Amino acid sequence: MRNTSCYLKDLGFSSDTYGETIIAFLGSEDRDSIMSLMPMGFKLGDNCELVGRIFRGSLIYNIILGKKLDKIPCIVCVTRSPQAFYLAVFDKKILIRRFEGGRCPRSYCDACINGELTVEGVEDDIINVSIRPLSVKINRRMPLVFDRASAAIIEALVWYTKIPYVPCNEVYEILSRLRFYRETVSRASKRGVFLKMINRIFREGVKNAKSSGC
Repeated sequence: MRNTSCYLKDLGFSSDTYGETIIAFLGSEDRDSIMSLMPMGFKLGDNCELVGRIFRGSLIYNIILGKKLDKIPCIVCVTRSPQAFYLAVFDKKILIRRFEGGRCPRSYCDACINGELTVEGVEDDIINVSIRPLSVKINRRMPLVFDRASAAIIEALVWYTKIPYVPCNEVYEILSRLRFYRETVSRASKRGVFLKMINRIFREGVKNAKSSGC
């Protein structure tokens, strides 16, 4: 039966759309340390839990299978910050330091969900997981306006991370998307850091496509 008072709805999670987040996986014994960190999408489950998928090729996929883990403490960062997603892909060490000690970094996360990740099953190249929320910390209560540049950078990062795992015909489609997002950012914003991020995403996308033989 669905939990009608689910507070995760207030953070924007829903059962029909993936909400993009950044998740920090904590050490099972030492919860102050971070095993891994990455962007990850979640939907809302029937009992106010988050449900998502971990794909082969990620560090945490190998850790879960290698150590035969079935539960991992974690922090789910809810954010609209393109810088946070950028660091989670290109410079994880900076972001990991901010999460150490189980912290919820105010400069990057609008809210954090402290929870326990449970492995629900393994299918082909996917690990199905759920997260039971234990507590929520809210860092920002003031609403922010929507801006196309931030959204385009985050979307570009999501597509960029797919390049190593898809056939060449799909890689070309992704590069076309990255080119479109780069144009969107350049039209929507003159902020130097935004332009620097989207240019690197596109540049690394082309580089990865070439290195994969496409």
